[in-house]
Amino acid sequence: MAQKVVDHTITQEELEKMERAEKANAETSSQSDDANDNNEDVKSKSVKKKVGKPKKKRGAKYQNARKAFEKEGTFSISEALEILQKAKYANFDESIELHINLGIDPKNSEQRIRFTTSLPHETGKTSNILVISDKNTGKVKNVIYKNETVIEEILKGTLKPDSDFNIVVCHPSKMKDIAKVAKILGPKGLMPSLKTGTVTADVEGILKDLSKGQVEIKNQPNHAVIHILIGKLSSKNEDSEANVSHVLTELQKNSPSKLKKKLIQKVYLCTSMSPSVRLKI
Repeated sequence: MAQKVVDHTITQEELEKMERAEKANAETSSQSDDANDNNEDVKSKSVKKKVGKPKKKRGAKYQNARKAFEKEGTFSISEALEILQKAKYANFDESIELHINLGIDPKNSEQRIRFTTSLPHETGKTSNILVISDKNTGKVKNVIYKNETVIEEILKGTLKPDSDFNIVVCHPSKMKDIAKVAKILGPKGLMPSLKTGTVTADVEGILKDLSKGQVEIKNQPNHAVIHILIGKLSSKNEDSEANVSHVLTELQKNSPSKLKKKLIQKVYLCTSMSPSVRLKI
């Protein structure tokens, strides 16, 4: 039986057609790879964005001041104050700040810290005080005397907490009126209280105490932290040291009775512009 012979010879025309098809496939594959690379780049950039913002860049003056803090560890109050003095670079009289981390649960009302005490030395800060009583004579030095009409001023924002006043003293007869602005004053820790002596019939008496250095010690709303000014860099180091020691001693005296953790966890000193120094406790 005769076999049929098939001619497998490829013509020049067919060869050129095959080459064009291979070239088209190669271009399509290359475009696909580029698209995948672009997708990977987009994903990579997206991931980088989620990592977080870059660290804040500090100025040359801050970096030079930072050299005074190169020694790690904890320090006594006097040592910390000396470090802060060496690190000074601002062209104004910086405040010295005391920051205390507490072992309390700020959401537990029985563990919150709030009391008043008189520091042994002045802090150099003048507080703006709002007095709500029958007296309505306006501002005298750093004291604003208002009657119950001040409630509307606070609600409208014409008299603002923190900027216009940072302490509120109230006569007991006006506490019913001040309840209307509790949502404004409360979160800022400015509501008058019998415990701190800011609800009193002896308004002039509490003003004298405040002028002598009486301060309110309280944890920040919803945070187990206390921030308080204890002096200025221009103050004597001995005076600032005495103020710090006084606050820590009074804080221990006012420790919540049902607190299971150690009340004072960490303590730091810093100035308005400087890094912080951790204290030995």
